Amino acid sequence: MNLQLILSGVGGQGILFSTRIFTTLALEQGYNVIGSETHGMAQRGGSVISHLKIGDYSSPLIRRGTADILFSFDRDEAYRTLGFLKKGGLCFVNSPKEDFWAPGIKGYLEKNEIRAYSFPADKVALALGAPRSANLALIGYALSVPDVPFTYEDVKETIVRVSPPRFRDVNLKAFDTGYRGEK
Repeated sequence: MNLQLILSGVGGQGILFSTRIFTTLALEQGYNVIGSETHGMAQRGGSVISHLKIGDYSSPLIRRGTADILFSFDRDEAYRTLGFLKKGGLCFVNSPKEDFWAPGIKGYLEKNEIRAYSFPADKVALALGAPRSANLALIGYALSVPDVPFTYEDVKETIVRVSPPRFRDVNLKAFDTGYRGEK
């Protein structure tokens, strides 16, 4: 497998934890992993972008127009990082609206054959009483979409292993709720 992932959002949304899930899973499956993170302000609200390459790569940063999948835990950060996706890429955005893309962006998505999905992960996490688990709801939702190269079972097992014990149950509940597409 050769796969390039961009995970974007703002501080406090679990971008680094989400990256750890995919990194741990890939390493356990025997793949090479290389990546890098760029952090904005060292507080909640600053931009955070994680570049993650799984497979045979020699440099950690993903060039614009080459990422396979974008996970954006913040709608505004989706606009900033959309250019990383390659033609035919997949985009998953935490957004309460299914059709939030500006008209110019819709044209860009169509021209580049990017399949973009939105899911109200914040709403799901709040309903569960776990607002910090929106990242896992979005990841769960993404796994229900064809062509995402991770299995539900493998990611769920990885979440069990990497979650702190006190957050494990709520993380799994958010992940499962997202996977089932419950809003």
